[in-house]
Amino acid sequence: MDPGISSGGAGLEQIQNTFEGLAYVDQVSGEIKPGQAEKWTISPDGLTYTFNLRSGLKWSDGQALKASDFEYAWKRATDPTTKSRYAQTLWPVKGAEAFGTGKGTAEGMAAKATDDKTFVVTLERPAPFFMHLVATWTAYPVRKDMIEKAADKWTLGPDTYISNGHYRLVEWKPEQSMTVEKNPNYWGENNGPDTVVWTLLDDQAAKSPVAYEAGELDRAVLVGADITRARNDATLSKEVKKFERQGSQWIILDTTSPPLNNLKVRQALSLATNAKQLNEVVLKDAYFNAVSIVAPGVPGQKKENALGYDSAKAKQLMTEAGYPDGKGWPANVKFTFVGDLAQDKAIAEAVQGMWKSTLGIDIVLDPMEAKAFDQWRSSRKTAPFGFYMNGWGSDYEDPNNWYNLLFHSKADFYYSHWKNAEFDGLLDNGLKENDATKRKGLYENADKILNTEAPYITVYHWARFDLIKPYIDGLYHFRVLGRVQAYLVRVKK
Repeated sequence: MDPGISSGGAGLEQIQNTFEGLAYVDQVSGEIKPGQAEKWTISPDGLTYTFNLRSGLKWSDGQALKASDFEYAWKRATDPTTKSRYAQTLWPVKGAEAFGTGKGTAEGMAAKATDDKTFVVTLERPAPFFMHLVATWTAYPVRKDMIEKAADKWTLGPDTYISNGHYRLVEWKPEQSMTVEKNPNYWGENNGPDTVVWTLLDDQAAKSPVAYEAGELDRAVLVGADITRARNDATLSKEVKKFERQGSQWIILDTTSPPLNNLKVRQALSLATNAKQLNEVVLKDAYFNAVSIVAPGVPGQKKENALGYDSAKAKQLMTEAGYPDGKGWPANVKFTFVGDLAQDKAIAEAVQGMWKSTLGIDIVLDPMEAKAFDQWRSSRKTAPFGFYMNGWGSDYEDPNNWYNLLFHSKADFYYSHWKNAEFDGLLDNGLKENDATKRKGLYENADKILNTEAPYITVYHWARFDLIKPYIDGLYHFRVLGRVQAYLVRVKK
């Protein structure tokens, strides 16, 4: 519940409803909009951001909110002694990485309140995605006096959990419920419910549908077999909502391990993977059909760059690679996955069958226990492998969060060991290009190379399912870290 420490998992929905940053991501359009700052200016060189706070801002207890509250919060989150799980969000700020790694000081971090309404931030280098970082929870203001008063227990009750968002904390019954009410000191409108209650369940996916069907909840989470059950139920089927999540699930290939070091082999495997069938038939439409390697909506991603599904072309390429109808294919190419996960097992078996029937090759399935798989995956940085499955979802909707963070050869987040100098160069230029149109073009060119080189085969794009009562309107999950924003919700009963 501490925005300066949270990694953005459990508690994020409550944090986003009770706090607000200088700017926020509109949960319907995805646009960056003014929050606590009424406006901001960016210097021509893209290095200095000057935020002008709204007049009369207050905390939920009525105390004035000042620019110095942001300076305190940003430096607190960066301070290594705070042990923030998302501190790197602020590392683009000049001096922040040095401070965060114990090589610098708070005073050396270029995030300063020049007066009560002005907050000036200077970056190490241009970062066109910086406003997305400004909108994350790590950059929310927090109350210094409450933290000094209650230390790490400041989040536990309404007397010290002072916030600045649409809602304020009323009561938190650990492991039972959390209740918030409209914050009367919020600067803007709030036409949502006067009170919101979260029922706290140790396993939302298992327990929330049961509580929903018993009339105890207005919204529940659906996963796995419950999605199919709800879709087949006469009543529940009208209350199922499917939302896009900006994520991709992949089969990752070791591009330096024979025979996967052969480009035509990788392309053939990708072209022989019927992702539409995997999602719609094998996974019963629990996700969205694969479009390309990078999920739709990320600037730079172009569906035209994707290889797609083409079994005839796949056969031709495999023949050109020297494996006609699978002849000569090595006997020990392994597909590693978590054997306890029924879905991963189903995907691995289906893909094995597709590649056998289309290309004539045999893949060895290599199921592992979850803990062993994690250890195995970590060791793949230097050790060879065949295939394994993993995925990624946006932290913020910008190409840096995908191309640079995951696929640049210096990052190689998933250890595909794929390197392409032209691709890396486009990413390096995209990282510092301030012109949005030029920047998008750089990443589109990089996207073409990534898809053509096929170090990843996309299985599906992520989705989320909710059950929502018919009298609830405006309950919406944005595709990036989409949580329920209560101020958008309308209750018609």
